[in-house]
Amino acid sequence: MSSPSPSIVSVPDSESSDFAPPLSSSGSGSGSSAGTRSKVRRVAQTKIKNSAKAKASIAVVGAAAVKHKTGHGSGTHAQSIGRRGARSVKEEVARKIDQDVEVDVLGDLEDAVGPCVHRPHSRKYHAVDQVAELQGALLDWFEDVREKRGMPWRKRYDPSLSMEEKGQRAYEVVSEVMLQQTQVATVIAYWQRWIAKWPTIADLAKADVEEVNAAWRGLGYYRRARSLLAGAKTVMSSSKYSGRLPDDPAVLEKEIDGVGRYTAGAICSMAYGVRTPIVDGNIHRLLTRLLAVHAPQTAPGTIKFLWQAAEELVHRLEHVEGVAGDWNQALMELGSQVCKPAAPECAACPLQSSCKGYAEVMSRPPPAASDGCDLCLPIPSETQRIPSVTVFPMRKEKKASREEEELVCVVEWQGSEDRKWLFVKRPEKGLLAGLFEPPTIALPAQTTEDERLSTSLDLLDILDMPREIVYHINDHREIGKIQHIFSHINMTYHIHHVVLAPTQGALAATRFPPTPLQRDGRLAVWLDRDRVEHTNIGTGVKKVWAEIYGSWGNFTPRGMGKTKLADRNSKSKSKRSAGAAKMEPDAKNGKIVKKIMMPMMPVRKVEVGGDQE
Repeated sequence: MSSPSPSIVSVPDSESSDFAPPLSSSGSGSGSSAGTRSKVRRVAQTKIKNSAKAKASIAVVGAAAVKHKTGHGSGTHAQSIGRRGARSVKEEVARKIDQDVEVDVLGDLEDAVGPCVHRPHSRKYHAVDQVAELQGALLDWFEDVREKRGMPWRKRYDPSLSMEEKGQRAYEVVSEVMLQQTQVATVIAYWQRWIAKWPTIADLAKADVEEVNAAWRGLGYYRRARSLLAGAKTVMSSSKYSGRLPDDPAVLEKEIDGVGRYTAGAICSMAYGVRTPIVDGNIHRLLTRLLAVHAPQTAPGTIKFLWQAAEELVHRLEHVEGVAGDWNQALMELGSQVCKPAAPECAACPLQSSCKGYAEVMSRPPPAASDGCDLCLPIPSETQRIPSVTVFPMRKEKKASREEEELVCVVEWQGSEDRKWLFVKRPEKGLLAGLFEPPTIALPAQTTEDERLSTSLDLLDILDMPREIVYHINDHREIGKIQHIFSHINMTYHIHHVVLAPTQGALAATRFPPTPLQRDGRLAVWLDRDRVEHTNIGTGVKKVWAEIYGSWGNFTPRGMGKTKLADRNSKSKSKRSAGAAKMEPDAKNGKIVKKIMMPMMPVRKVEVGGDQE
């Protein structure tokens, strides 16, 4: 299975991802007593009281800690280095200085590091020379596997093409945007449908966001799709682009929406033959192993170093037109198919003999150096040996996801002739931007059932009636709750199902559902069965729908949940939206009576995903 290829350096390319291998927790130092713990060689034994001198010393600390083998640490410091990294250690040293405590700098740091691998080296150790010597071997390997996965966008560079034809090739590299956070096998069908629908960038520029979101449905991170559309419109709206994406990676990144450094490099190297590097998630992992870099993955220094290494390798390629595109694709393919996150196939790697990470696993430590590496941090290990190349890249601490709760009210209209469902469009920025969902509202934690029932009925304030009309609540159920995980949010959805219907013998106008209002500029529409199935929604909405109807695309309720009419006069009555008219329930017969005197207003037709309501 292929590995995703997220951009790790450019926010416009993706929402970023944790592409580090899921390593098990490294060993930590034991809390041995002073009489039994290992002796450590000290290189800095000056007792520092002067703050200025101390601050100058802190810069040397990280490198010094790497140079010397440590014993078992003590107390909580023994486990801290892997979690907090160099910055926390430096802050701890600075704190002790501020307290005017006598500090044996290296001694304290070694205690903080705990058991780790002895790998004294300088920054020069991470040079790309050995990898550059095997560039031909990697390119030969890529020739053998180029067609293996059947990627329709993977084409050979043709220097005889005109700039217009190369521009078309650049547009086809939209695949690289799709591949961010997504498997190749999934993307192939999406790419083929995309190119069939919008064969050129000019065709894409004529599309609307609902069409684009619909074509993107299932790939996730819809902001990427909207950015592609915006970029196409930018290209076609200015004559300076000549109807094609720029062939200068700096211009492409700066001026075209949704294009970051990685995507710009991929387009320009593969389509235009420009010698420019790329660093995606696969290449990031590959380079850290080839060069044995154990540094915080997203630290500016790490990112800068890896891009510099990638650039040096590109410029050391032989002078053949289009070779940079092949080289970049070869690196991605090697990272995806061989140098995998958790189960690398080192024996099959054409660069194995130049891989410093592999050499260290085979007990060939880096050469000793008088000047330390200002990039790497210690590698925790109880055995003082590197067990696998998967220690590279350095494990990234995963941020705790925040807990949130929302009430989702699926409002269904059961008229005499049809059934419809109420959907609201999300804001154009933020989570799930521009997608449709049933009326939804954030909830505080630990709400009661009565509070949720009252809140769900408050959501009906989004509906308006043009004159005095009586609507009947056929059903109002709390279905239950489900969990839905976003990359940074653990969401709990409390699901309610409300069925509205006209009362028997009511006015003819009640054959139609009440007109939705636009609150806060958000579009609200009634959708019939066909339009529900084809509207742009997120995965969470499908899960909510399945709790009521069994599965997405089904419209027969499962008959679960508690039937309960909300008491709008209860103590848990929530505040109404400003300007919303008041609706009162009739506890006896389940009616909602909305009294408002105004002329009959026409029902406005609205475009939704190419359809209109």
